[in-house]
Amino acid sequence: MMRRVDIRTIPEGATLARPLVDQRGAYVLAAGKTVTESMAERLWERGFRHAYVHAPGFEGLDVREPLEPQTFQQLRHLLAGLVNQVKQAKDLAQVEVPVLALQDVTRQACEELAKQNQGFLLYPPWGTLADRFIAGVINIACVAARIGVEMVDRDAVRHLFLAALLQDLGTWVTDRAVEHVAASLSIVRSYRELNAWVKHIIADHHERLDGSGYPQGKKERDLHVLSRIMQVAVAYVELVQDARNPALPHEAQEHLMAEAGVLFDWNAVQTLRKVVPGYPTGSVVRLSTSQLAVVVHPGPPSLNRPRVRVLSKKGDRKGESALGAPEDTGAPDETIEQPDWPASLSDSGQPAAYEEIDLAVEHAVAIVRLLES
Repeated sequence: MMRRVDIRTIPEGATLARPLVDQRGAYVLAAGKTVTESMAERLWERGFRHAYVHAPGFEGLDVREPLEPQTFQQLRHLLAGLVNQVKQAKDLAQVEVPVLALQDVTRQACEELAKQNQGFLLYPPWGTLADRFIAGVINIACVAARIGVEMVDRDAVRHLFLAALLQDLGTWVTDRAVEHVAASLSIVRSYRELNAWVKHIIADHHERLDGSGYPQGKKERDLHVLSRIMQVAVAYVELVQDARNPALPHEAQEHLMAEAGVLFDWNAVQTLRKVVPGYPTGSVVRLSTSQLAVVVHPGPPSLNRPRVRVLSKKGDRKGESALGAPEDTGAPDETIEQPDWPASLSDSGQPAAYEEIDLAVEHAVAIVRLLES
């Protein structure tokens, strides 16, 4: 019975469905605790951007994120410090990259990702611009590594994950896309502890098979499989988490499929579709019937037609409201308020009043908007 919410918009009196854990593994707030407005403000100050709370209609859902909470917080803590350094640096070569710490948490993260077999919610791009950046690079790292688990060996998976954490640091010092790769390489070039493949992936993560990418316009014959995997992961996450016009996950995967073999590696695209469901359990969507629904199962692999639980009546949009968050915060622009939810439970513990629709069977109904994922 858990729903992910922005720390800034947790309803007064909501109770945590999962504990909040910091980068040291210490419990900051236990499951079952009631969250007050002042408590939410303190959690924000400590770096927490989302939490899971009890919510009617979400009963019995196995909602997963890519990483364990402590691992995510360790990554977030390391990346926040690194971003601050880059923003303030006069000479990028002087930025101190915590290579050993990043390698340690990368090892742990890849072990966790190797055990993921059902799909996971991407981390939400909520908060400041730095928060959006951090969530984005961690998402790319997780998607690239999850593809890599199916295609390459364990060491190569780690190279993918670590490269994803470092490859876009240059965006903080230049607005020109073609220049940020060189800037990122300037930061990591002197670190002998970094495997050469990590630097190789960073150099090529925006190249394309047909030579239309940047910065060097390399073609298929010059691109290693690790770079090809990264290119697919970057493109997918950037499409679905675009700040102004995010694509629906199934649309993003269809776009990659259309360009597979031309711009993107065919095997990497197919593997993405198999191991990264577009609508994992816990995603909140709007259907073509105007109803709100939550995904209870991602459905058949590669189909992107999940089973959903309907949370509102047909044509009812009263449960959806603008948050009015500043444009650059990355907060979701819609949420679900708490109307009069049915309270009766069936013998299985599921709310008997909620209709469930299998979109793999019911082709007349489609997902038209992703509200929370």
